[in-house]
Amino acid sequence: MSDSQKKPMPIEEVRREIDRVDSDLLDLIAKRLDLALAVRAAKSGVRVWRPSREESHVRDLAARTAGSSPVLVSKIWAELMSASLAAQGPMRLHVALEGDMLDVWTLVHDRFGASLPALSYPTASAALAAAYNEDEGVAVLPSPVGMNSWWSALCAGGAMPDMKIHAGLPRVLKGTNWPRAVAVATAELAPSGADTMLIAVTNATALSELGKPTKLKAEAGENRLYEVGGFVQDISAVQAIDPRARIIGCLPHPLKDKSAVGAKAAS
Repeated sequence: MSDSQKKPMPIEEVRREIDRVDSDLLDLIAKRLDLALAVRAAKSGVRVWRPSREESHVRDLAARTAGSSPVLVSKIWAELMSASLAAQGPMRLHVALEGDMLDVWTLVHDRFGASLPALSYPTASAALAAAYNEDEGVAVLPSPVGMNSWWSALCAGGAMPDMKIHAGLPRVLKGTNWPRAVAVATAELAPSGADTMLIAVTNATALSELGKPTKLKAEAGENRLYEVGGFVQDISAVQAIDPRARIIGCLPHPLKDKSAVGAKAAS
């Protein structure tokens, strides 16, 4: 008998199988949380949040589960990582509620889950300052584009040059690579395997020394923010021409909403 001719499982048997899978999932989640505590003990003072590793891991999982929506994969792992990070230590989110408040919280929960403690602020500058005053603080701010100028605090001569942009929100995007919000912290920048660098300059011609494609994203005073394709660690050649040039962030490439692409192709 072919697969197409097989009789469907009785509904009660299907339900029992679902219950079994749910029980197995809960057991695995409990084991994962126990391992999160072991990770914290092993880190011995190292920062809890490692955004590059997290992004690389979720990207790999989404690729391995090709039959599942990347949105679903991202949301499931956001909640798992949120619970793990909350169990590991004092990480806290500082959220700027500029724009639609409900939309901002939706972005935060989709990317960071619901377990991490979070505080809200009326402006990006207030959220950034609060995160800067905590070892494990992470600021969630409007994307650095257009008139948003908070990112100038991360530039040469800014009040918080050791803070960097580490992630974009949401993690899954439709038809664009530029996020609607970003996460900022003092964590060390590291490659995720598919990245766009954010480099601030006062002399845009200096970026030609990198030999990479660039695109202007925002301006604030004399500072110009460019996205540069690929991970870049050394910009000494750029700084030889523009001493005020600084790497201010690294955005892992977002996952693509394949359902949206398919719907567009079918229309």
